[in-house]
Amino acid sequence: MQGPIAIFSDNDRAIDYPNVIHFYQSIQCRDPEAASVYENACCCLIDYREPEKAVRIANQIRSQFPQMPLLVVTDVTVPFSDQHMVQITGIGRLRLLFWQANDNEEMLSEIQSLLYPEYSAKGQHIAFILSVYNEEQRFVHVEAFAERLQAFIRSHIIEGSIYLIDDGSHDGTNTLIRALKATTDLSVNRINQNLSPLIQTKELGRNTRKAGTYLEGMRTIGADYYVFVDADDSFFIEDIAKMINVVRQGYYDVVIGTKDMTAENRSLLRSIVSFGKRMVSRPFLPTGVVDSQTGLKVMSSVAVKRMFPHLKEQLGLALDLEMMFIAKRLQLRVMQLPVKCIDRDGSHIHVWKDSIRFLRSIIDIWRLDRRVR
Repeated sequence: MQGPIAIFSDNDRAIDYPNVIHFYQSIQCRDPEAASVYENACCCLIDYREPEKAVRIANQIRSQFPQMPLLVVTDVTVPFSDQHMVQITGIGRLRLLFWQANDNEEMLSEIQSLLYPEYSAKGQHIAFILSVYNEEQRFVHVEAFAERLQAFIRSHIIEGSIYLIDDGSHDGTNTLIRALKATTDLSVNRINQNLSPLIQTKELGRNTRKAGTYLEGMRTIGADYYVFVDADDSFFIEDIAKMINVVRQGYYDVVIGTKDMTAENRSLLRSIVSFGKRMVSRPFLPTGVVDSQTGLKVMSSVAVKRMFPHLKEQLGLALDLEMMFIAKRLQLRVMQLPVKCIDRDGSHIHVWKDSIRFLRSIIDIWRLDRRVR
């Protein structure tokens, strides 16, 4: 039997919850630290006039139940912004409802999408695109990250698939990713059986310094949202979940991570070079963005479709910068969030050589893309 909906509210909006959500059993809660009151709840509804208090209650809940689905109620007079949303921890589903009087059906629809996302008329499909290149010696990290993404998809997103794209490896990487696919249980709790398998593999047959894997994913994968992320298990699922939640609200077309202030195990040389890159590339970046090179980005399908015609494989690692410059030229809405990151040993980045290439690419991007509209 499904548990009740736990409601945390200051009653400022005077919503008659027993009547509004009459299809579901509900319980009124006051103390989020009293876990025994709502530990069997199917989701929590948070309705406070002050966004800061709503964030605090949400994090108290998530500190005990990180996977708890949350519906945050707000309105246009005191809106719960994206800056508030990204402060909420945990990996559970998170939705935002702008309440209007007597809008009962909208609230029921949001609750339905939290509890039964697999029953949506059209599920929002999320493609996780992982670029891999000569990872045979570090494949334990690739495998670990793929497993964590699978667990996330099965538990929370439902309509998601992982795409491992081999960027022309010349070691045993391709054999390993095919073996990973073969040993993966492809059965996923989905109503729409026409979706892609949980894990798919692609092989470019040439090395493109990551750019070709992005473009191959954009060109051949149909999805509502695209997550471009390094495959070496250097990023945390919680940060990825947070970025997905922001993009799915519809206010931003692109959310990118920045790791320069949070990366673990980073050498002094890489830190200095990263600082220099940020300085020279700043004029190419959208407002509020200071770092284009972090290997974690989430984009809507609209952003992907608009940017793709202008992107160039020959830019290699500088494609990240070109994507931001194109987004700026097209006036796409871009948000940057700090993310935690571990710099893995065995990176294919050659600090000095790639930095010189990056400087040359800046000139090419300006020459080729400055007239994009």
